[in-house]
Amino acid sequence: MIYLQGAARVKSPANACFALVKENIVELYLSLETLAEIEDVFTRPKFRNRFPSLTDEMIGAFLKDIKDKAIILKNAPSVFSYPRDPKDEKYVNLAVKAKADFLVSRDNDLLDLMTGYTNECKNFRRRFRGLKIVNPVEFLKSIEK
Repeated sequence: MIYLQGAARVKSPANACFALVKENIVELYLSLETLAEIEDVFTRPKFRNRFPSLTDEMIGAFLKDIKDKAIILKNAPSVFSYPRDPKDEKYVNLAVKAKADFLVSRDNDLLDLMTGYTNECKNFRRRFRGLKIVNPVEFLKSIEK
Protein backbone atom coordinates (compact mmCIF):
# COMPACT_ATOMS: atom_id res chain seq x y z
CA MET A 1 0.00 0.00 0.00
CA ILE A 2 2.89 2.36 0.71
CA TYR A 3 4.07 1.97 -2.86
CA LEU A 4 0.60 2.62 -4.26
CA GLN A 5 0.15 5.70 -2.13
CA GLY A 6 3.63 6.91 -2.99
CA ALA A 7 2.97 6.62 -6.70
CA ALA A 8 -0.60 7.92 -6.70
CA ARG A 9 -0.53 10.74 -4.16
CA VAL A 10 2.23 13.27 -4.66
CA LYS A 11 1.49 15.06 -1.38
CA SER A 12 1.25 11.94 0.77
CA PRO A 13 3.61 10.88 3.56
CA ALA A 14 4.36 7.76 1.52
CA ASN A 15 5.52 9.87 -1.41
CA ALA A 16 7.65 11.95 0.96
CA CYS A 17 9.36 8.73 2.08
CA PHE A 18 10.18 7.85 -1.52
CA ALA A 19 11.46 11.40 -2.09
CA LEU A 20 14.04 10.71 0.64
CA VAL A 21 15.14 7.66 -1.33
CA LYS A 22 15.41 9.66 -4.57
CA GLU A 23 17.47 12.31 -2.75
CA ASN A 24 19.82 9.62 -1.35
CA ILE A 25 18.91 10.52 2.23
CA VAL A 26 17.71 7.02 3.06
CA GLU A 27 18.36 3.63 1.50
CA LEU A 28 15.58 1.44 0.15
CA TYR A 29 16.06 -2.32 0.22
CA LEU A 30 14.05 -4.70 -1.91
CA SER A 31 14.23 -8.39 -2.65
CA LEU A 32 13.12 -10.09 -5.82
CA GLU A 33 10.18 -11.43 -3.83
CA THR A 34 9.05 -8.04 -2.49
CA LEU A 35 9.58 -6.40 -5.87
CA ALA A 36 7.41 -9.03 -7.55
CA GLU A 37 4.62 -8.38 -5.04
CA ILE A 38 4.84 -4.62 -5.55
CA GLU A 39 4.60 -5.04 -9.32
CA ASP A 40 1.69 -7.44 -8.91
CA VAL A 41 -0.24 -5.05 -6.65
CA PHE A 42 0.07 -2.29 -9.24
CA THR A 43 -1.72 -4.49 -11.79
CA ARG A 44 -4.67 -5.54 -9.61
CA PRO A 45 -7.97 -4.07 -10.84
CA LYS A 46 -9.09 -3.44 -7.24
CA PHE A 47 -6.20 -1.05 -6.67
CA ARG A 48 -6.25 0.48 -10.13
CA ASN A 49 -9.92 1.38 -9.47
CA ARG A 50 -9.05 2.77 -6.04
CA PHE A 51 -6.28 4.94 -7.52
CA PRO A 52 -7.69 6.01 -10.92
CA SER A 53 -5.01 8.68 -11.36
CA LEU A 54 -2.39 5.96 -11.78
CA THR A 55 -1.62 5.49 -15.43
CA ASP A 56 0.58 2.77 -16.86
CA GLU A 57 3.19 5.47 -17.58
CA MET A 58 3.14 6.74 -13.98
CA ILE A 59 3.46 3.24 -12.62
CA GLY A 60 6.30 2.44 -15.02
CA ALA A 61 8.18 5.59 -14.06
CA PHE A 62 7.66 4.99 -10.35
CA LEU A 63 8.83 1.37 -10.56
CA LYS A 64 11.87 2.40 -12.60
CA ASP A 65 12.77 5.03 -10.00
CA ILE A 66 12.59 2.62 -7.09
CA LYS A 67 14.45 -0.11 -8.97
CA ASP A 68 17.19 2.38 -9.91
CA LYS A 69 17.58 3.59 -6.32
CA ALA A 70 16.94 0.40 -4.36
CA ILE A 71 19.50 -2.03 -3.13
CA ILE A 72 18.27 -5.44 -4.26
CA LEU A 73 19.14 -8.23 -1.84
CA LYS A 74 18.90 -11.81 -2.93
CA ASN A 75 18.12 -14.81 -0.79
CA ALA A 76 16.97 -13.19 2.44
CA PRO A 77 17.00 -16.12 4.85
CA SER A 78 13.81 -17.00 6.64
CA VAL A 79 14.61 -15.90 10.19
CA PHE A 80 11.11 -14.74 11.08
CA SER A 81 7.90 -16.72 11.02
CA TYR A 82 4.55 -14.96 11.41
CA PRO A 83 1.53 -17.25 11.56
CA ARG A 84 -0.79 -14.24 11.97
CA ASP A 85 0.09 -13.08 8.43
CA PRO A 86 2.68 -15.24 6.65
CA LYS A 87 2.68 -12.89 3.63
CA ASP A 88 4.41 -10.28 5.81
CA GLU A 89 7.34 -12.54 6.69
CA LYS A 90 9.27 -11.61 3.54
CA TYR A 91 9.35 -7.94 4.56
CA VAL A 92 10.71 -8.63 8.03
CA ASN A 93 13.22 -11.15 6.67
CA LEU A 94 14.41 -8.58 4.13
CA ALA A 95 14.72 -5.88 6.80
CA VAL A 96 16.71 -8.22 9.03
CA LYS A 97 19.07 -9.20 6.21
CA ALA A 98 19.52 -5.53 5.28
CA LYS A 99 20.17 -4.67 8.93
CA ALA A 100 17.58 -1.96 8.47
CA ASP A 101 16.66 0.45 11.22
CA PHE A 102 13.11 0.88 9.92
CA LEU A 103 10.45 -1.08 8.11
CA VAL A 104 7.85 1.44 6.89
CA SER A 105 4.36 0.07 6.56
CA ARG A 106 0.68 0.76 7.04
CA ASP A 107 -0.03 -2.95 7.55
CA ASN A 108 -1.56 -3.39 11.01
CA ASP A 109 -0.25 -6.94 11.31
CA LEU A 110 3.29 -5.59 11.00
CA LEU A 111 2.72 -2.45 13.07
CA ASP A 112 1.25 -4.53 15.90
CA LEU A 113 4.60 -6.28 16.30
CA MET A 114 5.89 -3.07 17.87
CA THR A 115 3.05 -2.53 20.33
CA GLY A 116 1.25 -5.84 20.76
CA TYR A 117 1.12 -7.80 23.99
CA THR A 118 1.11 -11.30 22.55
CA ASN A 119 4.08 -13.56 23.05
CA GLU A 120 4.67 -13.35 19.31
CA CYS A 121 4.99 -9.54 19.47
CA LYS A 122 7.15 -9.60 22.60
CA ASN A 123 9.41 -12.22 21.03
CA PHE A 124 9.75 -10.12 17.88
CA ARG A 125 10.84 -7.06 19.87
CA ARG A 126 13.29 -9.15 21.89
CA ARG A 127 14.85 -10.79 18.81
CA PHE A 128 14.98 -7.75 16.54
CA ARG A 129 15.64 -4.87 18.92
CA GLY A 130 17.20 -2.60 16.30
CA LEU A 131 14.30 -2.84 13.84
CA LYS A 132 11.43 -0.41 14.20
CA ILE A 133 8.22 -0.94 12.25
CA VAL A 134 6.56 2.42 11.73
CA ASN A 135 4.02 4.11 9.48
CA PRO A 136 5.21 6.76 7.00
CA VAL A 137 4.36 9.70 9.29
CA GLU A 138 6.34 8.21 12.19
CA PHE A 139 9.23 7.47 9.85
CA LEU A 140 9.34 11.04 8.56
CA LYS A 141 9.33 12.37 12.14
CA SER A 142 12.19 10.04 13.05
CA ILE A 143 14.22 11.17 10.05
CA GLU A 144 13.66 14.84 10.92
CA LYS A 145 15.31 14.24 14.30
